[in-house]
Amino acid sequence: MRATTLLNRFLNLPGTAVVDPGSWQVESGGGEIRVCLRLTRRRLVCPHCAFRTRHRYDIREVDSSWRHLDLFGRVCRIRLRRRRLRCPEHGVVAEGVPFARPGSGFTRDFEQMVAWLVTKADKKTICEFMRIGWRTVGAIAARVAEEEVDPRRLSGLVDIGVDEISWKKNHHYLTLVSNHTTGKIVWGRSGKDTETLNAFVDEVGAEETEGIEAVSMDLGPAFAKSVRTRAPKATICFDAFHLVKLVTDALDTVRRQVWRSALGLRDKTIAKKYKGARWALLKNPDDLTADQTGTLREIKRSGGALWRAYQLKESLRAVFAGDLDTDTTNIEAYSGRRYRSCETPAELQRSAVDQDR
Repeated sequence: MRATTLLNRFLNLPGTAVVDPGSWQVESGGGEIRVCLRLTRRRLVCPHCAFRTRHRYDIREVDSSWRHLDLFGRVCRIRLRRRRLRCPEHGVVAEGVPFARPGSGFTRDFEQMVAWLVTKADKKTICEFMRIGWRTVGAIAARVAEEEVDPRRLSGLVDIGVDEISWKKNHHYLTLVSNHTTGKIVWGRSGKDTETLNAFVDEVGAEETEGIEAVSMDLGPAFAKSVRTRAPKATICFDAFHLVKLVTDALDTVRRQVWRSALGLRDKTIAKKYKGARWALLKNPDDLTADQTGTLREIKRSGGALWRAYQLKESLRAVFAGDLDTDTTNIEAYSGRRYRSCETPAELQRSAVDQDR
């Protein structure tokens, strides 16, 4: 096999061919590998539009260079002497190449690798692994996103989810909107207030907003206010984690009240039992240890407000554990226990009422 054929297969760059091996440059001591290429097509293509021509304006006096994926553990740079053409719209420009995006100093393969790493690791790790600068990572991600993001991603939305994540320090937030049908993120913007989500509704448009049937979110008031005012036909669905957390927090409040009441009794072991029962009450029944199972059995035997509060928590958790379309029995059980919990402290009842709003 010829050396040029082998290197062509290693590089795997479409529309190109390696030129004479005598033009290659390999720096000693583990330095860069520089490979000279030529384009196999005869037509010149404008890098900014679809204009093609056979007429050459001239040839650049210097080679263009692009960073490619490392070759044999060394930095690999692609060099190519480009022709220039006269585009009716963009004037005299250097011809576009099929292996790199316009204005980029990196090949598509290199940029695709960096963009994939952005979804898996932090910037510092990417910079060290790919041997590029901090700002270069952001510039590459922006170029790839501009080309790869589906322009129709905001069309036909029916069930969506809204949530925020924090980045950097000092409470910097990013609001993300996901399409539950495809399981993909379709929109994002810095901030986490009502105006941030209003910007999403404005970008979607009034006609597409009419088709949104359900929006899942946490219990924060900002997102709910935006949906109620800008998409009133959509059903607001609070996520199960925050709803169950409300009830578990209220359950722990009941436990502390019972523990404080037991401190006044002569038998101090009763107060000790309730003080150490926190995780037995809050954990899922399947995850309890043998000691925690015994503690829960004693609480059940004692009955009272604490056991009723625990049953209320488990009833609500069971609602979200299965399929809501067929699990109406759990919903009825939770509702029944809620109405029978009239002796439960006000904190627990308030949490149960809040989750219905």
